Amino acid sequence: MVDVRAVRRLEHFDSPAGRQTRDISKRHLSTATETVQLSEAYHAPVLYGSLDFDKDKHVLQKIFDSGPFWREFLQRKPAARQQEGLLGIQYLKSPEGFFAFVQATKQKCDALVAKTLAATSLDEYRAMARDMDRLSDLLCRVIDVSDFMRVFHQDAAIIKAATQAYEHMFEYMNVLNTTAGLNEQLKKALRMPEVRSVWSEEEIISAETLVKDFAHSAIDQSPQKRQKFVDLSNEISRVGTEFVSQMEPAKQYVAVTRETLLGIEPDGTKQFRSWGKAMIPIHSQAARKVMKLVEDEEPRREIYMAGRTSSKKQIQRLERLLLKRAELAKLTGFSSYSQMTLSHKSALAKTPSGVNTFLTSLNASNRGQLQPQIDELLAQKRNSVPSASVLQPWDVALYQNTLKAQLGRNAMSNHSLEGSNAFFSIGTIISGLSRLFQRLYGIRLAPQPTAPGEVWNPGVRRLDVISETEGHIAVIYCDLFARMGKQPNPAHFTLRCSREITAEEIEAAQLGDKVNDGMPTGITISSITGKRALHQLPVIALICDFDEPSPGSHTPTLLSHHSVTTLFHEMGHAVHSILGRTSLQTIAGTRCAADFAELPSILMEYFALDPSVLKLYARHWDTDKPISDHQATALQQQQHRDQTEKDALWHNETQILMSLLDQSLHSELAVEAVEHGGGRFDSTEVYHRIWNSHGSLPEPRDTSWHGFFGHLYGYGGTYYSYLFDRAIARQVWRAVFRDGLDGAALDRAAGEKLKENVLRYGGGRDPWRCLEDLMGGGKGVLAEGGDQAMLEVGQWGVGAGAEGGL
Repeated sequence: MVDVRAVRRLEHFDSPAGRQTRDISKRHLSTATETVQLSEAYHAPVLYGSLDFDKDKHVLQKIFDSGPFWREFLQRKPAARQQEGLLGIQYLKSPEGFFAFVQATKQKCDALVAKTLAATSLDEYRAMARDMDRLSDLLCRVIDVSDFMRVFHQDAAIIKAATQAYEHMFEYMNVLNTTAGLNEQLKKALRMPEVRSVWSEEEIISAETLVKDFAHSAIDQSPQKRQKFVDLSNEISRVGTEFVSQMEPAKQYVAVTRETLLGIEPDGTKQFRSWGKAMIPIHSQAARKVMKLVEDEEPRREIYMAGRTSSKKQIQRLERLLLKRAELAKLTGFSSYSQMTLSHKSALAKTPSGVNTFLTSLNASNRGQLQPQIDELLAQKRNSVPSASVLQPWDVALYQNTLKAQLGRNAMSNHSLEGSNAFFSIGTIISGLSRLFQRLYGIRLAPQPTAPGEVWNPGVRRLDVISETEGHIAVIYCDLFARMGKQPNPAHFTLRCSREITAEEIEAAQLGDKVNDGMPTGITISSITGKRALHQLPVIALICDFDEPSPGSHTPTLLSHHSVTTLFHEMGHAVHSILGRTSLQTIAGTRCAADFAELPSILMEYFALDPSVLKLYARHWDTDKPISDHQATALQQQQHRDQTEKDALWHNETQILMSLLDQSLHSELAVEAVEHGGGRFDSTEVYHRIWNSHGSLPEPRDTSWHGFFGHLYGYGGTYYSYLFDRAIARQVWRAVFRDGLDGAALDRAAGEKLKENVLRYGGGRDPWRCLEDLMGGGKGVLAEGGDQAMLEVGQWGVGAGAEGGL
């Protein structure tokens, strides 16, 4: 009934519960009382500067770029906004509130379950799709928020309470997933012509998806096996969360002597120097500089090895996760977890063999293009080390950098691009993204002071999304700066999805309960009835790990263009959640086919590199002067060369290897380990076999990078979707936005076409049909799906994308 998994950057989708939970209901509002009910239930937010675009633009920049301005901005809260719960949720004003949140939610769930099980009338069956979506929403609102807070909140008491709430509600959800009566009632509703004839496309898709969810929950098994399913699902959630949240390398630092740091400007490693040595954190800007600039091979080798070696505990966590997933697949009648996941979550590719064929074919093509570059880098290495016979993986960054310098690319940076990062402060980028969204979709970002208790960290900024036709339509919480203990992977989380609010909920609010638990609501047109209705608004969290300016510094954080592209990628997921405002939360936004969810975010990477868009957001942080035409062209050309000539091919290979590893670790190998291996599964051996069989360079023994591959939990058999969606995004960029030629990247008609044919549906329409409507020209090849459509996408090829991951 629910498909719990997170959409994060790489993990970039919605949240764990968001993908697992399915459907529940909502009744039509009576037309006679609709206006009164809506006006009494809906309280529009007070939006700072929401009617003044120019002021918003200035404030958007300053709240991210100036610490003093941000602190002063927080004091502008309206007096009426007193202490609030986390995200505005009425229950979450203290750790104890998580227990109250669980209890209140379970009471509502129990009532809906009882109603569904007792349904006998035609009206009750007609209401069932929306009732089930409401049930799904109730489960998700606790699971998603609790799961997020236990990872990102800093208060130990909150973390403990959120963890308990998550585990309790997750187990309750799995009990519902194995409740045979719910499955039988929903299947009965689907079989009734009198029901299907009045259901909307959204309602039919939600109901059919829920039936598939039940089938993957051992619903037809004995009570003992259904209980086993619950136990395994709970264990997978627990171990998977540990795997993601407790990542740790075998060692944190590499000691490097001062003499080896020749070639690196002193400020680059100054903070790490002591007593003639530098203790370089293995995942840091300083480490990356060593890899690119230090000629001495030994420190590069040490940093490479340390950066790709997980702790033994982390590998043990991963192997427990893989074995439990294999048990779950075996229990539910599948040959592997990958097969189980693809048959359940993917509406485009259907089988592991099909995915592996796609990946190996793509790798063969990429490998052929990459080999001449490997030969070129090896020749470059021999200029320094005449006896060298092998290019090592820790050589690549150094000799790529050397070649670029020889070809005059760094000279271009020293002239045309000198000081260009001054145009890429976080604030100027966010402000530019708002201008881009205004051009394409008629929406913009309005800064909003947070209330006391609303956010999980004082540095979180709130942006309200304002539509030029519908007003307030979403909330984005931006947690963009690194801090001690914070998970480093950039990510997108949907903390609450779009959903039409029921008449019962509005009535409860009139009796004293807060509608939507106190989280944002808005009046918009129902995608089911076509009438005005109250909706809960999408609430999104964006996570990045950009360095925060040092205290007292007047210069804001300035990003590389790679980091800019990462931020654009994450905002692509956010836009999908914002514009996919369906009336059923089960299919809202990024809750769509697993191998379709990355399309909007990867497409945004093309916008980040487009010259017309670059001029829109690249503005000097201090003077607001736009980047010059000469600099914009030079930067775009450099990025294009880097992506298409060198970096893209290496990046493609890495993504292919990661996707093959994801498939292999979730294949029959793990099931065989459960059945015949005594519960022993050597994931490190699988990792080395994949890398050394399909990679261009040998992976050293004793590394265990797969322990850092957190998306093994979030994707579990569907990581290939990043490459697959890159192929689709490349074609969309060509066919809809005309490769950005003549300012087409800012074409409102193209933006509306993407919004109306893809984004607004979320998961409420077959993705092949969406693609056919968007760019198929009525030929029907894509709409039919299947092998022919897969072949069509394969022929498009994979374009250059950012290295930011998902």
